[in-house]
Formats: sequence, C-alpha cells, structure tokens
Amino acid sequence: MLIDQFIEEEQFHHFFQPIFDVKGLKKIGNEILLRSNVYQNPEQAFLAAKKANRLYDLDTRSIHNALFTYQETDFSKTGQLLFINVFPSTISHPNFNRFLDQLTTELALTSSKMVLEVSESELIEHPDNFLQHLQSLKQQGFAIALDDVGKGYANFDMLIKMEPDYIKLDRLFSDQLDISKKKQDLVRFFLHYCHENNVDLILEGIETKAEMEMAQQLDIPYAQGFFLGRPAPSSNWITVHS
Repeated sequence: MLIDQFIEEEQFHHFFQPIFDVKGLKKIGNEILLRSNVYQNPEQAFLAAKKANRLYDLDTRSIHNALFTYQETDFSKTGQLLFINVFPSTISHPNFNRFLDQLTTELALTSSKMVLEVSESELIEHPDNFLQHLQSLKQQGFAIALDDVGKGYANFDMLIKMEPDYIKLDRLFSDQLDISKKKQDLVRFFLHYCHENNVDLILEGIETKAEMEMAQQLDIPYAQGFFLGRPAPSSNWITVHS
C-alpha cells in the first residue's frame, strides 16, 4: 500500500509556522507541520493511515522527525515554544508516554518548552483512558493545547476536563472576523472563558491586515496565519507583515 511505503520510508518533512503575540508582534514559538510530495494535504496522509490502522505509526514517526528537525535549527536554542500536533488516539496508546519521554531525553529537549496540540477533529472514544494518559504527560512537563476548536465535535465537556494550557480557535473564526459581529461575539466568549480559567487563547488562520487589526481590538493574546508567516523551513523564514 502507498501509505505503508510512505510511513516506512518517511516520505515527509516538516515546516515551521510562527505564532505571535498579537499586541507586541513578538514571536513566542512555532507550530511544526508535516509536509510531503506524496500527499498534497497532510490530512489525506493521516486519513489513509487511519484507514490502514497505522495512525499511531505515522503520528509517532512524524513526531520523531519533527523533533529531530527542530533540534537541528536555531529555534531549539531560543527558548521559544514548539507546538506539536498529536491525535487523541495516539495519546491514549499505552506506549506513547514512554516513546515521548525517551525521545526528548535522547535529544536533550526540555518538555516544558513543548506544547502538544490535541486535535478536536478526532472523536475521543475512551475519554477516561485518554484523560489519564494526558495527565501523565502534564506531569512529565508538557503543556497541552486543544486544537481546531470550533471545527470538530465541539465537546465542551472534554474541553473542561482536559484543562488545556492553550485553546486554539479554528480558522473559521478568523475568516472575515473584521466584518462578522457574530464571530467577534463568539471570540469574546472564548476570551472570557480563557481569562477566568488561566488558559491562553491562540487564533489560527489570520490572512489579512483587517483580520489582524480586529484581533488586536479584541485583545486576542496570540495568533498565527499566512498574514503573520507561512509555513516554511527554518532556512527560508518569512517574517510578519508590517
């Protein structure tokens, strides 16, 4: 199968996309993203892996490659955060915590500088088991972000129980945020929740100056998107628009 070869030969690489402090336009970290010439969209690769019952294999190999890539860049020496995507089913796997602990030890990477982005787009089939493994990762020093909020199943019960350090609002909120009062009201709702529960909010998908200006007006703390910086290898960095 194509996906088996894709995984075994690691026919993928990783790009970095910056995350900025909205008010001061200071970069606080990078999200590291899987890219390949085999699958045009990384979601297609992960979907193929899931259908072949190899999602854990692809997810962990991607994380392995991502952390090796990160270690070879100057980013690992800046103290900025690294945001790493991981599926809930991967976190629930009995071998994952050990895998991640061994990998970070081998690479001499600090877990407190890493944020595991848990996608809301995958249904969590065994919540109690998932939360137990998540708590163990927190104890190892990893921060947790709930990714794609608004895109997936909108499981607010799980959001509450996860107690994430970050909530990442899906790009549907930033798209024409400057002209949509309803989206502005929803963002304010999340901002209030985050403020009251000591959670940092990151708005994804900022693509225009007008959207960025509205994010600043709403006092959104952090953001990422093409307007701020496209995914790129570290040697081909694209800085924020002025």
